[in-house]
Amino acid sequence: MESTMTDNDVARPVAAAPRPEPRTAIQAIDRTVALLDVVAGAGSHGIALRDLAEQVGLPASTARTLLASLVAHGLVAQHASSRHYLLGSRFFELNRRFVLQTDLSAAAAPVLRRLWERTQETVHLAVFHGYRRADIAVLVSPQLLTIDPTTARFVDASATPPYRTAAGKVLFAGLSRPERLSMLRSAPWRDDTPPDEGDLMDAMDDVARRGFATNLEEEAPGVCGVAAPVRDHTGRTIAAVCVGYPSVRHTDAHAASLRDDVIDAAAELSLMLGADPREASA
Repeated sequence: MESTMTDNDVARPVAAAPRPEPRTAIQAIDRTVALLDVVAGAGSHGIALRDLAEQVGLPASTARTLLASLVAHGLVAQHASSRHYLLGSRFFELNRRFVLQTDLSAAAAPVLRRLWERTQETVHLAVFHGYRRADIAVLVSPQLLTIDPTTARFVDASATPPYRTAAGKVLFAGLSRPERLSMLRSAPWRDDTPPDEGDLMDAMDDVARRGFATNLEEEAPGVCGVAAPVRDHTGRTIAAVCVGYPSVRHTDAHAASLRDDVIDAAAELSLMLGADPREASA
């Protein structure tokens, strides 16, 4: 008896490059990535199932099953008339998030500007670069008496423990306990009165739970600050929004107002980066 299977139901010879490396232990993911690579390279006209399966080296039935899942998730779309496969609209959102993450200071600029206008204090965005807390954006207070982290000579970010600053506490607290302990034991920080490891870990856990950190002249006399975490779509802390101000302007009311403004700004930026709204405002 002759087979009634069509060309779309059988594997066809590979006409292009084999499935992209590396291959992993999860074959379905390897095949899915290969399909996405070919769809992305097909351009605006898309590609037919038969050609797509041929280039990836899969039976058409297998390719069709994987593509159906990708279509359901919005990663691939199918043209209504030609039935060709194209990249789905979800890639536009993923690309937007990627661009925001890879140019964080630019993405944060309008958020930081609004925070600066509301508080009239120095605003900065900090990240970890290895063991060092680095400011990637700074807006200096317009007031006569101010804190400017770009010119302050009392700060040596590579030697100052992060748990002595508001932004540093937020970044340090965003790490897991094992990561914190590893950093604590190997970093070139200088601390004349190092805290007990257990007490420090508990304090950082508390910062992570509260969603903000403060600094009341812990790093240097006359310097105060408050910071909140910026989280990405995975919930990971990737930066800290901080407001620094002179201790002569410190009052409970002023500190509480700055804290609320900083938390709101950090949550706004987190949402821009795709964070879960519940985590962004936690």
